[in-house]
Amino acid sequence: MIMRRHVSRRALLAGLWLAGTSALAWGQTRKGDDQGIGGTGIRGGQDQGMGGTGIVGVIQRFGSIFVNGERVSYAPDVPVTIDGETSSVKALKIGQLARVLARRDAGGTLSTGRIDIVSEVTGAIEAVRPGELTVLGQTVISPGQESWRKVGSHVAVFGLRRSDGVIVASLVDPRTVPTSRITGVVVRDRTGLSIGGLRITGVDQALVGQRVQAEGRVAQGVMQVARIRPDDLKEFARASRLLVEGYVQRVGNDLRFGSGYVARDNSRFQPAGEARVVVNAVPDGAGGLRAETVQAVTRFPGESVQRPQAPRGQGPTQEPGSPRGRSGVNGGTTAPGTPGGPAAPNNPVAPGHRDMPGFGRDSGMSPGGMGSPGGFGSGGVSNPPGFGGAPGGPPSGGGGFGGQGGFGGGGGGGGGGGGGGGRR
Repeated sequence: MIMRRHVSRRALLAGLWLAGTSALAWGQTRKGDDQGIGGTGIRGGQDQGMGGTGIVGVIQRFGSIFVNGERVSYAPDVPVTIDGETSSVKALKIGQLARVLARRDAGGTLSTGRIDIVSEVTGAIEAVRPGELTVLGQTVISPGQESWRKVGSHVAVFGLRRSDGVIVASLVDPRTVPTSRITGVVVRDRTGLSIGGLRITGVDQALVGQRVQAEGRVAQGVMQVARIRPDDLKEFARASRLLVEGYVQRVGNDLRFGSGYVARDNSRFQPAGEARVVVNAVPDGAGGLRAETVQAVTRFPGESVQRPQAPRGQGPTQEPGSPRGRSGVNGGTTAPGTPGGPAAPNNPVAPGHRDMPGFGRDSGMSPGGMGSPGGFGSGGVSNPPGFGGAPGGPPSGGGGFGGQGGFGGGGGGGGGGGGGGGRR
């Protein structure tokens, strides 16, 4: 076999279905006609020779890194960090929150030379309730029922914060080493500093208002911080644009992420309360972001496949792809494939299960081998598509694609069959 610089479709790659065309509904008026790739507004080669595209979002599929119809490749020895510590591609899992800077070559292919994975909180489980965990004082929405989910077990939680501080988990991963770590915005009140309600000490007051990751020892509900590092978007300062996934609310002319990021937005985008979206933004030259387009996420990957609950004290939010087909974006849009909505896109790489992704048997949800594609249904899909089949185990030398599910051509009917298992 001839090894290439960038891994092909048969090599081990991680997939970020942040904004796959079958799983997202556009929610903001664009500037001019969309001539982009996969309906993204990102024209082929536009960041060629420039700063590239910064991507922040949840790993949702193993295959190439797919973002808005774009495939991003990387070498098998690409540097990987998890919470600032050196790791490898073997540690990548569905549901982790990834950050990459992708650049386009002369042929239009995107590739990245580094992958950073960041958890939102790591520590001991303090309470377990139906659909919820408490870790270091953080409320975590997580529907899993594994036997190790019990008080005292140490876990790493990956996911996205809402504006009320609740973490909507995309992966809860057991840990054998007892580490206490939290990511979020440093807040000051009359009692001192905190992150997500967890009191912290030993932190410079100059970090107030900044998003950081802090690690230390927790006793009686207070973390004595031993190490702290910024977790902002400064590594993307030279990027041509950024694609950032998160829960956002409009405050004046700003879109404020629950994670702490802020993007300036002068459009008519008006989410109904808080919405989970992918913001396509460009650096404004002053260290901030300017939103160009916004996509509503209609699928919730990993642990958060089930739609998250509304913030306490509010009624249930009408998420994209709900029975009424409302996205909560620009007064509501009908998601593709829903009754009365546009036909589900006939996307050959998009998965085809109608409810949720298929995972491998291993708890790590490792990338699978090559699977045969599923068939194409004639009536479309009634819900946002998921994965057609569980990915198989990784073959020697790295895994490839899990099986693909099929899509129908029109809205409202039954979807195509799921893909086959992995080939070893």
